[in-house]
Amino acid sequence: MSRARAVIALAGLGLSLACVIASDATAQGAGDASPVMLPSPAPATPQPEAAALKDGLAVRYYFNRFTHIAGLEDWMRADDGMPGKPLPMLDYDMGIGNVLTSSASDLVGAHITGSIHLADTGTYTFRIISNDGVRLSIGGVKMHEDPEIHPDTASPPLVMQVSEAGWYPLDILYYEKKGTAALKLAWQSPGSAGFEPVPASALKHQQAE
Repeated sequence: MSRARAVIALAGLGLSLACVIASDATAQGAGDASPVMLPSPAPATPQPEAAALKDGLAVRYYFNRFTHIAGLEDWMRADDGMPGKPLPMLDYDMGIGNVLTSSASDLVGAHITGSIHLADTGTYTFRIISNDGVRLSIGGVKMHEDPEIHPDTASPPLVMQVSEAGWYPLDILYYEKKGTAALKLAWQSPGSAGFEPVPASALKHQQAE
């Protein structure tokens, strides 16, 4: 049944469009999950020199029909991939367009690396939205993995205590099989009121990455 017909049918039963929207949002993991408490991350050792840091996150692309993060990992062992234009932020809602900064809209894997700056000590809560598979690690801690094909889906709140301000290694595996694509990383930093995209100023890479 099409969405339009479903809405009409539900309206005939006295249900509001707002209920339909709310149900759809919940199905896509829009924030009703319980927080996940994670170990504290390890900062980069040594800390990178400011002069060595470049804007954005480094990315390498792999072109194949991936259906699971494990398949992307296997492919990477035999393929060096293709370096792409750095990603200034992770706030991509690509629709059916090209995946991230690649030249392809389907059958794309990406290995994203760099550093994230956690400027304050305290509690950080992260959320990642992906379409399709993703694995997120910060400071050596695997924070979230949603490895199979799925529509736009949000992780639960990912909570970690940071005891030392500075730069932390960031590593993301991501792939898009076909259709629409998305990859968004948001945080609630200490003292902030809610989630916001991780800013470009907090995402850097070194030339060797």
